[in-house]
This record gives sequence, structure tokens and C-alpha cells, in this order.
Amino acid sequence: MSTKNKKNYKIIVVGSGLPSLNFIDSFLKKNKKIDVISPDFREELDKSNSFNNHLFKILPTPEIKKRIEKVKNYFISNNLQVDENCKILGSLEFGGLSNYWGLQIDKDISDDIKHLKKSTIKSIKHHFYNLLKSSGFIGEFILSKKLRFKHDYEIPEKLEDLIKRKDKNYSLSKSILAFFTNSKKKVKLGEIKENKSKFISSNFFKKSLKNKNVKFHNYYVEKIFKEEKKIVLLCKNNKERKKFIADKVVLGCGTIVTTKLILDFLKINKEVKIKHHPRLLSAFLSRKKISSTMDFTPSLLQIKNKKKNDRYIADIRPGNSIITDAIIDLYKFLLPLKFLINHIKEYLIFSNILLDSKYSDLYIKVDKNSVTKIYSKNQPIYSELKKKNKNVFRFLLKNKIIYPIYKTSFPGTGAEYHYFGTIPINSSKNKLSVNENCQLKANPNIYIVDGSVFDFKVNKYPLALIVANARRIGNNIK
Repeated sequence: MSTKNKKNYKIIVVGSGLPSLNFIDSFLKKNKKIDVISPDFREELDKSNSFNNHLFKILPTPEIKKRIEKVKNYFISNNLQVDENCKILGSLEFGGLSNYWGLQIDKDISDDIKHLKKSTIKSIKHHFYNLLKSSGFIGEFILSKKLRFKHDYEIPEKLEDLIKRKDKNYSLSKSILAFFTNSKKKVKLGEIKENKSKFISSNFFKKSLKNKNVKFHNYYVEKIFKEEKKIVLLCKNNKERKKFIADKVVLGCGTIVTTKLILDFLKINKEVKIKHHPRLLSAFLSRKKISSTMDFTPSLLQIKNKKKNDRYIADIRPGNSIITDAIIDLYKFLLPLKFLINHIKEYLIFSNILLDSKYSDLYIKVDKNSVTKIYSKNQPIYSELKKKNKNVFRFLLKNKIIYPIYKTSFPGTGAEYHYFGTIPINSSKNKLSVNENCQLKANPNIYIVDGSVFDFKVNKYPLALIVANARRIGNNIK
């Protein structure tokens, strides 16, 4: 395979997820053009590869199932070997997993960035606020007395009433939902044109970047290294290898891939903890019908415990066919009952319990042969999840939302698909960290704009905060 490419690029972005695209959008407001390395192959790269087969038996959504080759290519191209006690997901396509996220935004952003400089905090908050406002998302966020974002939407009356009740253990609020909307009135979720208005990479590109000077190169990055003062990216597709030489490189390829590339770049062979939010799925039986006319029903309600040293969250969403189909796929013995389950789905309430990142049990290590291993050490997170879920169950039961019946399922370590905190923003001299402008300490010509740079303890749905930070870096970079 050829590796010749003498052209020197000023700046190259790796990845086409929402953080990368928003960095680009912000960057292009004062620059003319930009180059992006982002693969999108139709065929499976290596059909003989079978190491991670356990990951593909049960996939979380029908959309991902349709793109199984893209998922397999993610693991093949990045040479990832995942232990069977882990449940990791990625997709080698335009937008990556940004195409499949739950569209839920957590408004609690202050605690997770309070260690940063005041100027950095102010900038991130303003970019977060402007993202919500300019996109027409629905929900509420207060930045200051003068800057308040409010674009309300309707939820079932029973859940609306629950929000108004005060509780010593929990605070309740509507989720901020990432749908592009133009209406200034109170939004009816059933009237949203879901496919066109989801805040996902393809829609964002059409809305903000389609007519701008963005050139995509259909490769994935095998490795990066330094050559004099330049950054060299050794890339590959299903036909050839190619070297890209750049003055600056911006990594937004997701925490796992970004970390893998940086560990290899720094020749670090020790394990690094991947921060995440362990998850438990629950199904409750509602006392009243809670229907939804949406194909994809995001979380309508966030239930947060008030205990500062052990924050967890439960989201509440009504049943829909996507969720029920996923459950039947998980528990094959329910297939004969599919008609009954679909019949009663309007009386089902589904919930995710997400724990504090202190319970993280994922590790990544790059060996001398550039094989990247991901594994857990089986910390007792399941018992913690069950305990928290029981607390939420009692709360809903006390408030007469549900009957005393529920079912839980632990999807596996890492199966919430929130990965972050491997290359944090801090003031230390640790080379596996970044400064407040998200430049790698070991090489300031490498920038990181994905979740690698944050540790989300309070914020359990952090993509919008990551995007806001990416926009900040795009605005700051020269």
C-alpha cells in the first residue's frame, strides 16, 4: 500500500461526530477551510476477525443493527480487543455514535467544570447557552438573571404534577431535548418531525456545514507520530495507506479511539481508567396510561438524588416500539408475548439509572504490538445499581405513579456508552492530560475536543457540554 503524501496541511480534524463538527463550525467563522479525516466504508473490513463476536449478539437499537458492518469495522480498524465482561460500542461511519445518542441534555454543568479557570468556565457556559438557544432545543436552562433559556414542551399530566411535588431526597425536572425547532410556542412532542430535527451529525452538517469549505478524506487513523515540528497521521482505508502531515491536529474521534491514539503516540503501556456511568435498565408498571406518539421517545423526566457525595440519576420515559423490540431481542422467551407487550406498552414506564463515575470499572491498555485491550475488574457495581433503583422504585410508588411491580436488567459494564475522563483538563505536568485550551501537555499541536478531557460526576448526559467545549476550542484556536 502506498503511503506517499507530500502535502502539508495547516490543521486536520479527526472524526465527524457532533464535537468535531461543532468545532469545525466554530472554527470556520474566522477561517476559510478545513480538512477532516472521517471513514465511511460500506463493506466489512475483515470478515475473518472474530475476537469481539460477543459484542454483536445484542445491539441496543434497530438502527445500529442495520449497520452491523459499521460497528464491526470500528473494532477491526482500531485493533480493539474487548473482554466478554464488557459491553462497548462504536461505529465507523460519518457521525459515529453521535447518530444514535438519546438526545437528552443535562443542565447541571457547573460542578463538573468548577476546577477550571473563571474565564474558561464563563466561556463554556456561554457556548452551552448559545448552543441551546441557536438550535431551538426544548427545555430550560438558567445561565444568569438576564440569560435564561426556556422553550417548554408538553409531557403527560401525571409526570408534570410529579415535578411540582417537593421531596427531601430528590429533585425533579424536565430533560432538555436536542431537537431542532423553530416554534416559539410550547412544543407538542408528537408534532416534531423526528428524523429531520434530531441533533445528530447528518442533520447538523446539512444545517450548518453543507455549503462551507470542508473537505472529507475517507480514511481511518492507524497511528499518529511526531516528525520534526509536524504531526504525521498514518491513515488507511480498504484500498490504500496514506500519510497526512499537519501543523495542528484536532482529535474528536470519541474517548476510546482518542485515548488509544494518544497512548500509542506517547508510548504509554500502562492501563488507564475509562470513566463512565454504570447503568441499570428498569421497567415499571404505570397506574395510568402514559402514551407517546413519537417513534423514538426520549427521557421526559430526570430524577436526581440530592446526596452530593454519591450523585445518581434516573430518567423516565414512556414505552414505545423501539424499546419493547429491544427488550424482546434481549429476552427471546418473550417473543410469543410480543403482541401483549405492545398492547400494554402505554402502561410501561422505562428508566435508566446512572451512577456517579466513581463506580467506573473500565480500563484501556495499548500493548507493544499496538493492540488495544479494554476490560473491567468486576467491581461490585450491580449491587449498587440495584440499591439505587430500589430507592427510585419506592419514590415512584409513594407518589402513586406505579404499581408495586418492576423488572431490571443490567446490560453490562460500559453499556451506557458514555466514555470520558482519560486525558483530563488539569494544571498538572502529567503528559496524559491537556491544558485549558485542550492542548496535549506533551505536544501543544495536538488538541482534544471529545469527552476524554472531562470527568462527569454530576452531569450524566454530557454530550451537549462536550459540544459546547468543542465550540469554545474552535473559536479560540489560531
